Amino acid sequence: TIAAMKDYFSHRELGIQGAVGEYAILVPLVQWEGKLCLLFETRAETLVGHQPGEVCFPGGRREAGEKPVDTALRETWEEIGIPAEAIEILAPLDVIQDISDRVIYPFLGLVSPAGVAHLAASAAEVKNVFFVPLDYLLDYPEEVYRYTVSAQVDDSFPYERIGFPKTYPWRKGYMDVPIYEYQGHYIWGMTARIVRDLVSHL
Repeated sequence: TIAAMKDYFSHRELGIQGAVGEYAILVPLVQWEGKLCLLFETRAETLVGHQPGEVCFPGGRREAGEKPVDTALRETWEEIGIPAEAIEILAPLDVIQDISDRVIYPFLGLVSPAGVAHLAASAAEVKNVFFVPLDYLLDYPEEVYRYTVSAQVDDSFPYERIGFPKTYPWRKGYMDVPIYEYQGHYIWGMTARIVRDLVSHL
């Protein structure tokens, strides 16, 4: 009935169509050696299947009933030992839905000096942490590479049934891959996209 539909949708939390998993990330802002910096991790080499050795921000998969911001704070505590009370969330950043239909919620958070003092990377997940001055990222020359994402449609697709030819012009997509280099560290992929978005607002 209409009443039942209204009741259902009035209590339903809005989601993103097609999302196969939701993740949240903290973008930690810290004062380090007199400069405002972003804190990055390098993933442990033992994380088979989870992008070992890549540079990232702390974060992970959202658990049932958990708000994205709470996921970001929990994962930060689990990965690098900074407690939630040492982090001031300054703003949510733009949400990302990648080509594998993962949805990522980034949050910009200011870490207190006491929080930085608590830094203790989990050996099981994190190889090391490092800091990159925000001024360095703001001044970094644009280095963005682009690749094409195209539809791969096999012969089982029912073109005739829906009245379209097999030459139907499926729309192509594009993915930007920014790259930042800092003291031998390479920041790229999803993490660099988040950095690029943040820098664009600053």
